[in-house]
Amino acid sequence: MVKEFQKQVEAKITLYLKKELFFLSNSNQRNYQAICNEYDRQFQIIKNNGSNNLYNKLINYNHNDVLISCISEPITNYRLNDFTNNLNDNELIYSPRIDIAISPILKKKQGKNVSIGIVKMTDDVKIFKEIHKLDFIKKIENKLRRKSNENYQRHHLQYVHFSDTHDENNYINKRPLHLFGIEIENQKNSKHLMGDFLNAISLSKIPIIITPEENFERLFKMLLFSSTIKNLKDVPIYNLLKRVIVLKVDQFRDILNVFLTSRSIDPITVENYR
Repeated sequence: MVKEFQKQVEAKITLYLKKELFFLSNSNQRNYQAICNEYDRQFQIIKNNGSNNLYNKLINYNHNDVLISCISEPITNYRLNDFTNNLNDNELIYSPRIDIAISPILKKKQGKNVSIGIVKMTDDVKIFKEIHKLDFIKKIENKLRRKSNENYQRHHLQYVHFSDTHDENNYINKRPLHLFGIEIENQKNSKHLMGDFLNAISLSKIPIIITPEENFERLFKMLLFSSTIKNLKDVPIYNLLKRVIVLKVDQFRDILNVFLTSRSIDPITVENYR
């Protein structure tokens, strides 16, 4: 049931994003072209990077297919040269994955599409910031975040107050692989729960944890523990964890379905997975 849920989210949200980009290209050509130009600039960097063999695996693209898409279990590869900046240090460090991501992508000839964030780009890369400014992206984030804040409040926990202006100072991941990074939380062990929070934060600008109803209270007990450790011992783990949007699966699905149906897209129908 989890895999079917992921597949539906990936397919339907990708279709929604393509429709929104199409409307943007007709209603605000200036903003749309700015994002296209930034994507093309970064793609050229990838093409010209002689040490990057990924380019030979890519196919020609249409902007509406790549500027932002939804991908299930996107790959990552962190190598030693990400730490040392020495291109010869090619040893693999770690390859964390996230369950669902929304990101600008690179389309591959074979295999899964990948986030553009997995390759080295310019230090002044703006593609994530430019997409994050779009009204339909802000609306999705705002809806998810408001429901998450209600969940935090219900458990008497502090949460980060984000304004609708989306001040960049509120976002701690300055070089994300994904715009939205979504972990589907089935862990029963609190230590593993915390690890999934950190994974979402490490990989995405807007980290999200969604959990079935049966795990919801267990997840918030982990957050209550982290907040208690902060208050009693001044260990600030909770200051990081509270930046994550936390939702039940059905809350997440119901919010997305509002956006899908607004563009005449069939809603996500996997309802047994709660």
